[in-house]
Formats: sequence, structure tokens, C-alpha cells
Amino acid sequence: MRSVRQTQSLKLPAKLFEQMPRGIRAQREIITLGLQQWRVRKSLEKYRRGECTLAFAAQDAGITLREIIPLAYAYGLEPAVELPEHDLTPDEAARL
Repeated sequence: MRSVRQTQSLKLPAKLFEQMPRGIRAQREIITLGLQQWRVRKSLEKYRRGECTLAFAAQDAGITLREIIPLAYAYGLEPAVELPEHDLTPDEAARL
């Protein structure tokens, strides 16, 4: 399966533009890291507002429950981890 590449132009403030590395690989890494952090922040905001569980917030952010717990603390939240009422399968446990 071949991935499709798309192009996007962004206008950056001069200060950000000056800090941006010139290499395309580094720019992609910055965008990837920024998008991941943005997804985590948006998901934790939903959790803070009571719109979802912490497990759903992790899934929504594309990370595991284990990964989102310390991030929730870093955002000033005290997460309550909801455990399922049934025994976890090995696959379910691996995704936590």
C-alpha cells in the first residue's frame, strides 16, 4: 500500500520561522511531536471536563493508559483509573 503525500503551507511568525530547522526531516519530526502533544492536551481537556474516561482520553490521544497517567498529573489532574468489571484478556491488558 502506497501512502499519499500532501503539501501544506503555513505562515509562521518571524520568531518561530527563525527557530525552525531547515531540514525537512527535522521539520517533520517537530510537526509530529507537536501534533502528538496537541492530541494529548485536547484529550486531557475532555477528561478534565468530565466528557470521557481516562482510558478513552488515552485512546483518543493515540497512547496507552499507562502513558497518559503521568501526563495527566503533569497537567494538574489527579486521574482516577477506571478498571473494567470483567477480567482483562492479555490483549486488553497490553493496551493499557
